Amino acid sequence: MQSQTNLNWGIAAAGRITQDFVTALSTIEKSRHVVVAVADVDGQRAQEFAQRNQIQRHYDGFDALALDREVDVVYVGTLNPFHHAVVHLMLSRGKHVLCETPMCLGLDQAKELYAVAEQRGVFLMEGRISILRSTKLNYSSILGMWSRFFPSYDRLREHLNSDIIGEVTQVKVQHGFRLSHMDRVCNRSLGGSILLDIGIYALQLGQFVFGVSPVKILPSGTHLNKERVDVQGEFMLDYGDGRRLTALVTGLENLENDAVITGTKGEIKLSNYWCCTQMTRTNGPPESWPLPQAKFDFHYTNTCGLRYEAEEVRRCIEKRLLESPKFTHAESLELVAITDEMRRQIGVTYDN
Repeated sequence: MQSQTNLNWGIAAAGRITQDFVTALSTIEKSRHVVVAVADVDGQRAQEFAQRNQIQRHYDGFDALALDREVDVVYVGTLNPFHHAVVHLMLSRGKHVLCETPMCLGLDQAKELYAVAEQRGVFLMEGRISILRSTKLNYSSILGMWSRFFPSYDRLREHLNSDIIGEVTQVKVQHGFRLSHMDRVCNRSLGGSILLDIGIYALQLGQFVFGVSPVKILPSGTHLNKERVDVQGEFMLDYGDGRRLTALVTGLENLENDAVITGTKGEIKLSNYWCCTQMTRTNGPPESWPLPQAKFDFHYTNTCGLRYEAEEVRRCIEKRLLESPKFTHAESLELVAITDEMRRQIGVTYDN
């Protein structure tokens, strides 16, 4: 199925984030990434997307995309409630899949999809990408597990392994945007939750830094809206031996949105930690990784960094890996289990 020279992508949904993904692919030097098809529930929108990006084929609906024999891997960028069904469809047809967050809204669905991927022998990764926009403030951001594939995270791992700041005792995150108007965050029927939209990124940083599961999960200060969806919360994860992650996540106000990692010998600060292109450590100069220019303007902050995620997918598929060593299925399931427990404690549930 897979081309010997190119990794052929299919795009599921013709929206802003999928447009940014396609644009990011075009910035990869000597690119072996080719977008060969796009599908959407609105066939006209798929056609316009294909024309704008010079894509060979466009489909009205996702069944035809799943049957396209030239497509190796599908980037799923549908609305949250449809992620599970579309990912399941693509996996069942033998397609590798990269999916936006949340891939599903609970641990059972996540286990099901990973089991299908294993049975079919295909690669599956949750990109953990959540789009946050504020037209009133004239800015937008994109956040997610794509963080793991930025060069800054490779450098952070080097610093942690070299003991340059000593033993890490605390990770502190403040993360907030004005999102009270956004359905995808505040609407229960759409799987809304500030924890799932931005809190997950603080959780993954704790997982990355400490490398073990927390022994205690303590959410507090939760604010639920009229639909009983969390729009603000604080939480502390205790990893034992005096190590902890503390975070404030909110959709009610704008915060600094950086992370500070404190050790016994110093600190490391990640600027815009979910899409970090600059890092500063105690008594050291700032380190930066500028992103390249692209053919089209990006809709969201630093989405050119999706190029790193796409390259990781290519490397894994070429090596016949079914998961990325930088973000394994076990790590993904661990985060889903943590968010399930936190939602249980704060009383946020969904119909399905």
